[in-house]
Amino acid sequence: MKITFVPLAESHFPLLLKWLETPHVKKWWDQDVTYTLELVKEKYSLYVKGYKLVDGQQKPIQGFIIHNNQNPIGYIQIYNAYDFPRSKALSGLPANLEAFDIFIGEESSLQQELGSKAILEFLKLHGNPYTRIFADPDSNNVAAVKCHERAGFKKVSEQADT
Repeated sequence: MKITFVPLAESHFPLLLKWLETPHVKKWWDQDVTYTLELVKEKYSLYVKGYKLVDGQQKPIQGFIIHNNQNPIGYIQIYNAYDFPRSKALSGLPANLEAFDIFIGEESSLQQELGSKAILEFLKLHGNPYTRIFADPDSNNVAAVKCHERAGFKKVSEQADT
């Protein structure tokens, strides 16, 4: 097994669309959105350029397609946790705080601990500028919580969405 990361490109949008509309992803990721290729382009085109607009300001965000043995299996994005509005408070956490989001899109790649292996490998490559790394999987998503724990994450707090 060799986990690698390919920067998100527009050529990935059909694959991203497929994954975003797959039931095991949809349950936890943008469940209120019905994606079309046009909507994927609208949301992720700026990510390809390395940023997202928040209140008219460019905020850095990097998206990557996760590969296992050169086969695309999922998506991960990394950004400064304070750059984007959150439903949960970040009070008491360090000012230099990286955040990431991840999903395994390919059903055939589930239940193989590839998510936690991808997190570990990704943070080796991309986690250096930050003093702390933040992840906030839905506490009801038991598989995601276990994935993060296997990657070494510890629960700081559990908060309800506001």
